[in-house]
Amino acid sequence: MDCPICHNESWQAFLVAQDMYTGVAHPIHRCTQCGLARTAGDQTSSSAQSYVYGDSTDAGTRFGPMQWLLHALRWVRARKFVGRQPGRALDVGCGDGSFLVALAQHGWEVFGTELSESIATTAKRRLGNRVLVGAIELCGHRGASFDLVTFWHVLEHLDDPQKALAEARRLVKPDGTVVVAVPNVESLQAHLFKQDWLHLDVPRHRWHFDTHTLSTLAERCDLRVTCIRHFSLEYGPFGIVQGFASKFGLGHALFTRLVRLSPFQLLREPLFWIHLPLVALAIIPSFLLELVAASIGRGGAIVIVLRPR
Repeated sequence: MDCPICHNESWQAFLVAQDMYTGVAHPIHRCTQCGLARTAGDQTSSSAQSYVYGDSTDAGTRFGPMQWLLHALRWVRARKFVGRQPGRALDVGCGDGSFLVALAQHGWEVFGTELSESIATTAKRRLGNRVLVGAIELCGHRGASFDLVTFWHVLEHLDDPQKALAEARRLVKPDGTVVVAVPNVESLQAHLFKQDWLHLDVPRHRWHFDTHTLSTLAERCDLRVTCIRHFSLEYGPFGIVQGFASKFGLGHALFTRLVRLSPFQLLREPLFWIHLPLVALAIIPSFLLELVAASIGRGGAIVIVLRPR
């Protein structure tokens, strides 16, 4: 298949990673020209399936009793936009809708998309028909109608990231903003943990970006880069702690398994007591290591702010 960035047809083997839930191995290939990495296999199947984690579909119940933590992190995201003049916002792959709810409470007119009715269950309950089901390019929004379009760890899941980003360019106003966040395949944690790196997340992550490939993709979609950040409270230190857990043979889905349990189940779970000392010892060093990595552009995530040319 052609590379969506440079249209090169030549790919080389990069890594082989395992699905954290099934253990099935998935090869990852890298474009020999621009360096974009992709999870090998059929890239034309329904993208809705690539958002299903374990046995969960609804994004609002994916992590059980710990869903409140994700909810809080979405509010942290939203605070970055609270100070600006409220406008119209579109969150592509809006999950449980928490980010949009937070914006709406500060005067924004909000809309979201999701890839299936089941994934969007909680978001639709919160926001009603402001959440549309389907790919962004099929949702029928008029051009130049949004002040803000966001892709929070969504682009890596999609069949065609270039098509989605080009549609965002069509939808955003001339003075509007597009924000994209993805895992950074050139991060320090990616190099430390290689095939055990949590944020490879095969096969759900179909594409694996670095700063160069993501910036190039944006430019191909007539968007200019105005800011790049590499620290993510949500995706940074957590990836390092899980990476060390994987290296020590404690499993690739340590926290994903534990956070689904109720407090009573958690206290009865041997894994909790085995890993509690590891987490306690690792969390502060992981946070500091991620801060250093982000300061040199090697943080676990890339958050890129774009404006129309």
